[in-house]
Amino acid sequence: RSAVRAATRAIERAMTTQSATTTTARSATTTATTTLCVVTHEKLLNSRPLTERLRAETPRAFDVVVVSNEEEIDKMRRERADGDLAMLWWFATKEVTTAFASRRDVAERVKWMHSGSAGVDHLMAIPSVREHASTLTNGRGAFSASLGEWGVFACMHFAKRVDAMRAAQRRKEWIRMTVGLIEGKKLVIVGYGDIGQHVARRAKAMGMKVCAVRRTPEKTDPNDDYVENVVGFHALKETCAKADYVLVALPSTEETDKMINADVLSAMKDTAVLINVGRGSTVDEDALVDALRNKKIAGAALDVFAVEPLPSDHPFYTMENVLMSFHCADLTSDYHDLALDCFIKHAEQYATNAPFTNVVDKRLGY
Repeated sequence: RSAVRAATRAIERAMTTQSATTTTARSATTTATTTLCVVTHEKLLNSRPLTERLRAETPRAFDVVVVSNEEEIDKMRRERADGDLAMLWWFATKEVTTAFASRRDVAERVKWMHSGSAGVDHLMAIPSVREHASTLTNGRGAFSASLGEWGVFACMHFAKRVDAMRAAQRRKEWIRMTVGLIEGKKLVIVGYGDIGQHVARRAKAMGMKVCAVRRTPEKTDPNDDYVENVVGFHALKETCAKADYVLVALPSTEETDKMINADVLSAMKDTAVLINVGRGSTVDEDALVDALRNKKIAGAALDVFAVEPLPSDHPFYTMENVLMSFHCADLTSDYHDLALDCFIKHAEQYATNAPFTNVVDKRLGY
């Protein structure tokens, strides 16, 4: 037994020495070559993804610096005046983001930008970002599961008459009323990207008949069996006219601005429901208020709005046929962890010169 213990200790010492040697060798070959500037909001500085995960999981090819104001940006410029830069936009204000991207000595060294969010309209609104020559990637796909669930939930909210049930409960009144099914109902998804596809997958599982409208129907996976058919924007009005539910999952671009307008709303059934999980600018809200007030459509479920926060005097707040969530349909407790998972994947691709998964087309805005 004594000999066995001695042998075990010898093996452990050898493994410890080998591990230390390997770690030293790896460190020597992964010297940071790019400064990663994380441009964030001061409220997020002490969040777990930044304090516990960012430096631990970011590839060693990066020297990580976190900034949340102009003074910190200028300090970074002084201390790291040379070498390549990458920017991680981590939910910073427009002012701080602009301050970073507009510094000429910074901009000319930036080789890559990544948006923690999937939508990039906030970045496309900054000329020094929009016109920059570097590749921009984003968090597309990180939050699609929650939005997919919310899309189906919105359909069920109206089908099952949840508002009426809750009102009766508050009145302590026992009522019996008919409810609807979403099985067999037609769902038209306008904007069939990652979010739209997550909605389709769940809707199909619930027995809904799913159709989609997108800018480029030919990009649809030929093996996608969640949708019955996919058409272009030219067929938007006639396709929505046949829907029981119209779910909008469009990005905010010049092309999609108020795409869901009075003409589209007037073509919809008076029993139909509009759902928006994309961007508020894609719906003509004045036309939607009119359609809801005059019962041209049955209801609307809105997670996003043209102006956020939505002004307190907006009609949506008091309309009984409107379900509102406050741009938080994807705000799960692990929201920032999911965003960081997506960034780390892209950082590894950058460090190894592998193709990026999510490349934003700045001309299109998504």
